[in-house]
Amino acid sequence: MAEHFPMGAYSAFPPYGFNMPMQTANGMYQMPPQTTMPMGSMTMPTPPGFGQPPQMQAVPKPKKKAKATPKKAAKKKPAKKKKPPKKKPVKKVPKPKLTKSGKKKKERDPLAPKRARTAFNFFLDAFREEYKITHPDVKGVVHCTKAGSEKWKTLTPAERTPYEEKAAAAREKYLKAKEEYVNSGGPQKFKLAKGPPRPPTAYFIFLTNFRKERNESGAEPTSIKEISKMAGAKWREMEPTTKIPYEKKAARAKEEYLKLKAMTAEERVVFVGMKNPYAQFL
Repeated sequence: MAEHFPMGAYSAFPPYGFNMPMQTANGMYQMPPQTTMPMGSMTMPTPPGFGQPPQMQAVPKPKKKAKATPKKAAKKKPAKKKKPPKKKPVKKVPKPKLTKSGKKKKERDPLAPKRARTAFNFFLDAFREEYKITHPDVKGVVHCTKAGSEKWKTLTPAERTPYEEKAAAAREKYLKAKEEYVNSGGPQKFKLAKGPPRPPTAYFIFLTNFRKERNESGAEPTSIKEISKMAGAKWREMEPTTKIPYEKKAARAKEEYLKLKAMTAEERVVFVGMKNPYAQFL
């Protein structure tokens, strides 16, 4: 059975020389009289390092942080030059040919007969052959034409007769060919091949009727400019309801124009022939 000791009955156990409680006859414990021990009579184990100055633990020196080497700034690559956008090829519109007076030269039908040559043209052909023989070093037609013109002025009527006869025969041939060309609808076919003529406007239809009525009434003949001026003044004075018949005809003429425009050149020529496609609206 475990023995119980009163609290504070002892302070330590032998062999350190402290008093221990003793059991009496009645089973109780009591402390023996305190005894003293001479100094030094008691030996106690010396703990290691006792009496020695405490050893200073070496404090580890803080490690020096390595200086961060500054990173070299990366060289910026030169920005690539943007290529300019490719320009769309511009279609070169051929410049219209102009006459000597500066007016736009009319496009000529290749099927139309060429104009007849003059007496001077026939003379110049013969003169050019002689001029080449007598002036072999001269090149170009300018000097030859100038010399031929001067020579033509000195010719007598008798000397000009052969050239004039050739010119008369050429003119007769040209007039015959031109008549055949016109009768076959050549000019109209050439125009229709390029496209249908523009449809008349409401005012143009009114102007055409105004001229007809004036001619039939027996009024004094006047210039086209004056008639157009009078028709314009009357058109401006007309009421909107009075203009409706002309506007309806103009609308129908435009429908005919769109119909012709949708055709091919060959179909258009056959369909129209030599007539005016808008004659029924005038």
